[in-house]
Amino acid sequence: MKEPLNDREMIREIQRGKKEYLNNIAEKYYDDIYRFCCYQTGSRQDAWDLAQETFLHFIRYVEQYHYKNLKGYLLTIARNVCVDYFRKCQSRNQQETDLSSDMDLVGRETLSFWSRQEQVIISVEELSRRLPAMQREAVILYYGYGYKYREIAHMTGVGIATAKSRVRQGTEKLRRIAKKEELCEE
Repeated sequence: MKEPLNDREMIREIQRGKKEYLNNIAEKYYDDIYRFCCYQTGSRQDAWDLAQETFLHFIRYVEQYHYKNLKGYLLTIARNVCVDYFRKCQSRNQQETDLSSDMDLVGRETLSFWSRQEQVIISVEELSRRLPAMQREAVILYYGYGYKYREIAHMTGVGIATAKSRVRQGTEKLRRIAKKEELCEE
């Protein structure tokens, strides 16, 4: 039986005209892109639309693709699509997002990571509400997807020190919030 093609081989085949491999890539990475868009927007419906838009952008420009990390490339596209989405919302004088209609998603979707010695588990709602967009994005890419600072810097278009700082500041802020809420419960 023939082994499945890796990302690089599928891209080569697509660039040679075999567009059926686009479906394989979409199937392989759709959940990650959708989840990333959910973390960014806090809205299931908007995340679905933005994930679709991400793959449309990828399909449109697949001929120019030459990167090594396809998932990172798709997340970069998704990030840019989300930034455009927030710009459009802002230009229409809307709030960043309306989380109330998606509370069922927010209640279930969480991000879990270790901060020094304690585990922090935070919902999408908390992440969206408590961290500025730049820190939220860096925290999601670092803890949620396991990207290194260098990769986050490349995806977000900032320096490595800035990416590291955003992750550190976001983590510290979440840790302070968790500690404060723990004290209130006692």
